[in-house]
Amino acid sequence: MPEASGCTARLSFNATDNSSGFVLMMFKLLVLCGIIALLASMQVLFESLFSWWPAVQLFQLDGSIREWWFRWQLDRYAVSYGMFFAFTYLGLKKLQIIDDSFHGNLFTPCVTYLIVTLSVCITLGYTVFMTTCSSKVECNRLHPYISFLPITSFILVRNVPGYLRSRYSTFFAWFGKISLELFIGQYHIWLAADTKGILVVIPGYHTLNMLITFFIFVCVAHEISAVTGTLATTLVPRDFHTVMQRLIMFVLFLCVMLLYGHFGDKIQLF
Repeated sequence: MPEASGCTARLSFNATDNSSGFVLMMFKLLVLCGIIALLASMQVLFESLFSWWPAVQLFQLDGSIREWWFRWQLDRYAVSYGMFFAFTYLGLKKLQIIDDSFHGNLFTPCVTYLIVTLSVCITLGYTVFMTTCSSKVECNRLHPYISFLPITSFILVRNVPGYLRSRYSTFFAWFGKISLELFIGQYHIWLAADTKGILVVIPGYHTLNMLITFFIFVCVAHEISAVTGTLATTLVPRDFHTVMQRLIMFVLFLCVMLLYGHFGDKIQLF
């Protein structure tokens, strides 16, 4: 998740330089969480919003809005948590509370052992709770509020002890750079028909089909990551006035495309 919020972390770096920037960033995160909570509590509002004509035309929504709402509400706070974690990490480094530029522990040995022990216990407790949960509906209801516990525990165990933080797998580190694209891409490449189907390239050969689709899946995710990085620096520069100009141009472009998509078949070219 911190990988997914890398762009947010870069954008929020200046917010840790002064108190007003810190307050503004926290306010924006609270507003975001409030909007998410509102949409999660009113399924009718969510379905009405994304069944609205501009959204349907822009995103070509021809599937089930209910399925989208179900998938979204399971991890609805994941992005907000990633932003908050990245912002907190930058703030702690700015205040010189943590320093991960060396290979030693981030804290004293006693504090390190305590954090690692609590993190392992939390992960085990979460695992036992989710595996013994008798009701899927109840598990789905609790998941958005407690899913950050094992994620945070893993991050702490992985990074607080110096002997773990200084070692990593090149193979998994490469996949970690495209983790967001892999997560999103699975719904568009591996899965189909609102997650009720799978992509079949070679019918009748399940293993071969899985290998081919996996290769396609990873290649597409890698290219999406590269394109996203290029577009992010181009469309969202650090200069505020340039950002606003490009935002206005982008909105106007979307409006033109939406109008053309709706009225294009009625326009006769001579």
